[in-house]
Amino acid sequence: ELGEFFEGRDIREVPGIGKKRATQLYEWGISTIDELHTYGELSLSRITGERFAAWITRVYEGRTSSEISPLRSRKSIGKETTFNYDRDNYQEVLENLLSIVRRVMKSAREIGVSGRLAEVKIRYTGFETHTHGRSIPVAMNDDEVFTSLAEKLFANNVQTGKKIRLIGFRLGQLDTPTTKQTRLLSLIEEE
Repeated sequence: ELGEFFEGRDIREVPGIGKKRATQLYEWGISTIDELHTYGELSLSRITGERFAAWITRVYEGRTSSEISPLRSRKSIGKETTFNYDRDNYQEVLENLLSIVRRVMKSAREIGVSGRLAEVKIRYTGFETHTHGRSIPVAMNDDEVFTSLAEKLFANNVQTGKKIRLIGFRLGQLDTPTTKQTRLLSLIEEE
């Protein structure tokens, strides 16, 4: 049963496998958890050391007290668009941003998560990058709430007179919803 759970999952989904360890494993052609297990504890110990090899074998076989879930390893969902030329038409950039927000929210619903944090990333000519965020009291995955938040974050923080190279959106502070969502548009509109 655990073998099926791990099949095809990226090694970074295991809490405890960080960027450095993942890079080491990728260099050996190991990118999924099941590939890691196929390598075998002995062969793996020659690459990573005995301690890690023994630990990952226990994880794969379910002999560890740590809970493993894709949500726990995923802290946010985001997308960004780099324009092929720097833009000074802010309405066009905003339309791109709102399209990105809708795609991110669709992804959130598909994997069954909600978020409390909206972040807008703006990169200007010359790679000057600014990220602006706002949290809401309850995790949700409502397009209307987050498009409204993103629009306000963009409008309140864009530096007019500067051309924009990249725009992005990130949904953070992810959670799995336990009850029906609360509508929070009234909270956003109060500002």
